Amino acid sequence: MLFLNQPCRFTIVFLLFLTGSVTGKSNPVAMTDAAILQVKVTVQYPHFIQPWRFKTPEIRQSTGIYIGDNRILIPAQAVYFYTSIEIKKPDALKVFTAELERLDPDLGLAILKFNDPNASKDLKAVTFPNEVFLPGTGLVMESKDQRNLEEKKIRMIRLDMDSYSSGYVELPYMEIQSEEKLDGVGELIVDATARIPQGVLYQFKENNSGRVIPAFTIKHFIDGKTFPFKGFRFKPLIDSSTRNYYGLRKDDLGVLVAEIYPGSSADGVLQLEDVLLEVSNFKIDPKGYFDHPKFGKLNVSYLFHNTNEPDSSFGKKIKLKVFRNKKPVSLEMDLKPLPESAIRIPYGNSRFQTPKYLMLAGIIFQELSEQYLTEHGNQWRNRVSKELLYLNDFYRIKRNSNEGKVVFLSQVLPLSGNKAYHTAHQMILKSVNGTPVQSLDQLQTVIKESGAPYIHFVMSDGFEMIFKKEEIQTLNSEAKKSFQIQKDSNF
Repeated sequence: MLFLNQPCRFTIVFLLFLTGSVTGKSNPVAMTDAAILQVKVTVQYPHFIQPWRFKTPEIRQSTGIYIGDNRILIPAQAVYFYTSIEIKKPDALKVFTAELERLDPDLGLAILKFNDPNASKDLKAVTFPNEVFLPGTGLVMESKDQRNLEEKKIRMIRLDMDSYSSGYVELPYMEIQSEEKLDGVGELIVDATARIPQGVLYQFKENNSGRVIPAFTIKHFIDGKTFPFKGFRFKPLIDSSTRNYYGLRKDDLGVLVAEIYPGSSADGVLQLEDVLLEVSNFKIDPKGYFDHPKFGKLNVSYLFHNTNEPDSSFGKKIKLKVFRNKKPVSLEMDLKPLPESAIRIPYGNSRFQTPKYLMLAGIIFQELSEQYLTEHGNQWRNRVSKELLYLNDFYRIKRNSNEGKVVFLSQVLPLSGNKAYHTAHQMILKSVNGTPVQSLDQLQTVIKESGAPYIHFVMSDGFEMIFKKEEIQTLNSEAKKSFQIQKDSNF
């Protein structure tokens, strides 16, 4: 990787600092500035396999960055399912408490707020600029104990696009390298020369590489803005046979639109099997990349999801050129945030959502999520129902807005009254008394409102269960007493 020499870089950074075109109101962060905090969070995660329970409380340590107005920036992963948050200021014995103010699960950041309005006294706010200095050298500011702040050197390599840890939306990240050991728990990254904030370290691996959330994305989040989402997925078009099938010439570019999220930016604009040729006048190659004038090759998602370009399309119409039915077509798309309603099977992180369950006749029904599947350990793909695994891999996104959740029988609690069905496990529920089931809420309503003397469950593989209606509550009461379950449902 080619780096600018230090004198040249200093001149460039100094001129940009004077003009304000890069840093805006961002100020350097010195070692003596009281801006880096220690955060201790007590969390208690839900149990996705036994959703009426919670796991043993855990302690998570993280770095906090003071951003002004009594607020602290912290990785979102540190505060999922928190029960208490304690914060230590530099050179202070007193421990302060805080509460969650806002969180973005795709970006992976959260903002806390001190409970004590005077807690931020003597702290210096860190402000994030609209630009990053790439490639370059940086410093990781780590608070290792209450009094000492350490700095470690890193190389900031390049900008790229990827989903943050288990998010739904692709967002830009900076790739870094370092010969030193880093934690990757929210440490502040500053430019080594001007000490201007460059981002927050959220991942560091044993191969000495890590990922940083860039400053301009953090600024967008702190300002209270949402992130745009393109609303479709694409496939590369790299083999000549496929390109010939869609009528593309040998020198044509473009990727294939393979999936469209209902209710999203792309819904009603793009069509399945459109070939996306250009976005905002940038030509898209067959692998889904374009040439950025500063950052080089970037994934096409950058043009939709990024918020930093001077002519950023967020909040405006974005121009597209596609090849549809073997003819070029020009389109315009209004960018808007991800519609959560388009997600059929939640995947990635839990997004701070506890698992729902409904118990009927001592039988536990749940809505399928990847969190339930991964709860089965490191070898979860070999341990769970192959039907559930297939749905999770290929049907996470709704095909249409009317498509419901995947409701399944997760387990049968062993009672004498449901003995005939003890072998049932991880079966998809198809219908109840002839009514197709698309959510736990609907299932609960169907059971309550049914005037039939019997409740007839049918699974997707044809397996059937039949109970007298009055048996359901009787068996539930027995299950709650025997297995220490507080409620028939948790929603």
